[in-house]
Formats: sequence, structure tokens, C-alpha cells
Amino acid sequence: MKKLLFVLTMLLSVFYCMSGNIHAEEKNVPKEPRPNILLIHADDVGWGDFTSYNSASKINTPEIDRLAQTGIRFTNAHTPAALCAPTRYALLTGNYPWRGRYPAGDWNWHTDTQFLPGQKTFGHFLQQAGYRTAMFGKANLGLVYEKMIDDNTPDFSSKLAEGPVQWGFDYSYIIPRGHQSFPYAFYENNILVGDPAAITQLKAGKVNGGQVNADGPGVPDWDSSQTGRILTEKVIAFIDNHLEQNKKDGNNKPFLIHFNTDGAHGPYTPPETLFGRKLAGETQMAAHTDMILEVDVIVGHLVKSLKERNLYANTVVIVTSDNGGIPAEREKFGHDAVGGLRGNKSTIWEGGTRVPFIVHWGDDTINGSKIKPETVTDQVVGTHDLAATFAEIAGVEPGEDQALDSVSFLPVLLGKQSEDKPIRESLLVQSSPGRDTTEGRIPPELRERFQNRQRPLQAYQNFRAKSAQDEGFDGIGHAILKDRWKLFLGLTDKPEFLVNLKDDPKEANNLLEDSANKKRIEEYQTIYKSIRESKRSTPPLKL
Repeated sequence: MKKLLFVLTMLLSVFYCMSGNIHAEEKNVPKEPRPNILLIHADDVGWGDFTSYNSASKINTPEIDRLAQTGIRFTNAHTPAALCAPTRYALLTGNYPWRGRYPAGDWNWHTDTQFLPGQKTFGHFLQQAGYRTAMFGKANLGLVYEKMIDDNTPDFSSKLAEGPVQWGFDYSYIIPRGHQSFPYAFYENNILVGDPAAITQLKAGKVNGGQVNADGPGVPDWDSSQTGRILTEKVIAFIDNHLEQNKKDGNNKPFLIHFNTDGAHGPYTPPETLFGRKLAGETQMAAHTDMILEVDVIVGHLVKSLKERNLYANTVVIVTSDNGGIPAEREKFGHDAVGGLRGNKSTIWEGGTRVPFIVHWGDDTINGSKIKPETVTDQVVGTHDLAATFAEIAGVEPGEDQALDSVSFLPVLLGKQSEDKPIRESLLVQSSPGRDTTEGRIPPELRERFQNRQRPLQAYQNFRAKSAQDEGFDGIGHAILKDRWKLFLGLTDKPEFLVNLKDDPKEANNLLEDSANKKRIEEYQTIYKSIRESKRSTPPLKL
């Protein structure tokens, strides 16, 4: 009898343990919380502007350097274009720029946007995953107003019919084309900040302590020197509202912040001080370099704010730029914004597309960090790979028809991808319109053809270029990067320059005529045509 009772007791114990496990599964025991994401997307900051990339840099950037030391620093990160507007579209969608409305990006401000119907952004992807999403600063993606007074005059009292709300952001505080272009005003959630009736024609020159680059509509109190401060304060206010909303709702939703800084694009109007740190004149070179320093000040202030709110350890912080730098101070002051690379913003050379790219995730300790501190990787990535990476971090698949050219580099961040195994097979980059390996503007024999194109013709030529037809012409130089080699294709898709970046990072020697490279050139041309013909160039993200 005692033996029977013992067996029954054991069986009951097993039953209760099993039922407890089932009950735990039914309750869906919480997993590790998903991280917040803060993307700080600087403007015109080059590969050599930060001291963590260029020890000879004349700009002291301690806040960004600290993130690099306690996170991962990519030494071979590129923007998909050497210019702002096409890169910003690619960054958001994970698509190469020419998959949008215009191959060179959309610079309009009241007629259309770069997004074609059905194209989504990482804002949409993360909304789907339960994130609260926000966008701040420069957009430069085109805009559409709900109402127009005439073909060239928006009704500023009307909402934006296409803006951040439609681009996947729950909250936004943007400057449509950046602080350098009209309309000189902020838009909050697709609505003009300020009195629409007060919009006036601002004249180029000094205005309210800042500067206006060109005549155009704006709010009368516009001050370009204060845009960095205003945007940063709006970011912090969003974080506080987000935390308050989580407390009210009784949940722990993560956030995604896409912050586009005004530094270091012109007009170069740094404030005297910013968040307690001297700024104007601090670099002792130029207002341009002071604006690069502004990015470091902003990064430091945001990191401090995350720490004060106990959010730092579980926030993925990314610092990068929209294209290569402008080495304007190289000759006079010895500061090289491209860090010894050839070319600069707008060109197809490394100085035009290679950018600083730092990712931090953790509490700065080895045991408390997802990304091992002091990690450096030479993996080739594009900034548009953030779309797939964010999606994988959030645990959501963008879908077969989205993020068409994006690869998740999350395995690199987590130390699960060895350096000898490339995260991407190849990378396609492009110059600004009219620039190829000549480093000059479009050749005279093509200038008239390029300048006289109207939109229907441009659309047709871009279609031909996408189809990889020999006569395809969008007036833009391209390059394919693969296995540390780089093949340049000129304005009419003809090979112009071949370089081994491992041996020749300054791109001094053209190996195009070397017979030993004939097969490589043919292979890279085939890759280029394949990408341009493709509906997507990378496998869709599968979790």
C-alpha cells in the first residue's frame, strides 16, 4: 500500500509539473524585451571627420568616439549614393535609389515624393512589430500638399497629403528639405508649425541670427542656427511622451527614432553654445567644422538623456552620414574630411560614398552588451541595409516586395558572422547626376542630352537603364564593390576604372587595361546588369 501511495504521489507530482509548464506556455512568459532604436543620421559628414576614424582629424569628437569604443565601428560602410536625396530614400526603404520615382532622388517640395505606390519604409516595418516610430529633421524626399493655391504655391494651411505620417511614422517633426532650402519651417505630424497666414518670402542672407540660402517662403522667426537644438529637444520630448504613454497603457512598447541632423550641411550657422558646450569657433577652423562638432554635441546630449531615463543599455544607437564629406579645410588647416580617400561628396570615388558607421548596444561592459565593445569590422555594408537589420531586430519580415536591396547585418553586430564570410555578395553605389570618374560635370557631348530631358523622357531612360539596355542613360556614374575590388561604370554604363581597394584604398591606379582582369570586369558587368534588371537583388528577410 505504501508503495502504491508513493507511485501515485510521484505521478501526481509529474502531472502538476507538466500542467505548470503548459500553464506557463499559455501565459506566454515574456521574452527579453526588444530594444529601442535611435538612428542619428548626420548630413555631409565624411569618413575622416571623426577622430575614431581618422586620428589626424582636427575635430575633437569625444562623444562619438566613446560610442565607437564601446560598440562596433564599420570601416567599409557606404551610402548607396554620393548625394543626399537618393540616399535618404534608400535608407528608409532598403531599395536602391533608382527603384524610386527618380534615379537621382526627389528634390521637389510640393509636387510628388520619391516613394512609388506600395513602397514601405522601416517605419512601416517596425509599426507592424509594435514599435512607436518617430522621424525628425531633414526629409528631402519630396512632398505633396492636400491643397495648392496654384501650380507653384502650396496652401500652407493644409496638411501634407504625403509626408512622414504616410511614410510610417507615428510622430514627426521635420524640415521638408533641410535647413538649407525653403520652405523654411518645421512640420509636426504633417502640419505646419506656426501661423500659415504669417508665411512670408524670406530673402537670402542673414536672418534672425541664422542664414537663408535662397529666396523662398518661410516662417518669419526662422533661425537656422537653432535647428539642431530644437530638433534634439523634440527628440527628448518624444522619448518622455513615449515613456508616459507606456505607463498609461501598462505596456513596454519600444521606440524607433530616425533623427536627421542639420550638421554638417550649409548654411554653416553654429550657435554660440549648445547644451552647455561651446560651439561657434570651437574647432578654430571654419563654421563648417563647427557644424561637424555640433553632431558630436547632439550625440552626447542624447546618450546622456538615455542614461538618465535608464534606456541606454537597451537602445541600439547608430551614428552615420548621408554621403561622403567635404574636405574644404584640407589645404588651409590640414583637416581632411575624407581621411585620405579620393573624391568627396557627389563623386563615385570612396570619398563620396564611404561614411562613418557606428553601432552601440549595451551598457558598455562585455557582459552587459549585445555588441562586444571595441569591435571593428571591415564588412562591406550599405546604409540601406539598416532596413532589413531593423526588421530583424524587431522580429518582423518586411515581405517579398519590400527592402529589395537590403541585407540584415545583425549577425555582424552580435559577433555571429566571421570577417572572412561577407554579409553581402556585392554592393552597387552611384554618383550624383552628371558625375563619373572624370570627377567633373557631365561631358560636353552629353550635356545637352542630359539638361534637356523632361520627366517623361527621364522616366523612359531610367526604365531602359533599369533594364540594363546598352543605351540606358540616366546621367549617373555607378560602381560595383565586390571582394575588395571596385569597377566603375560611366554615364553610359561603360567600364571606366577598376581598382583593388585592398592594395590601393586611395584609388590611384586604374587596372582596367590589365589583361589579367578581363574576366573580373566581365563578371562585375554581369552583376551590375543583373542588379539593374532585377525585381530585387537580395533575398527577402526570413526569420
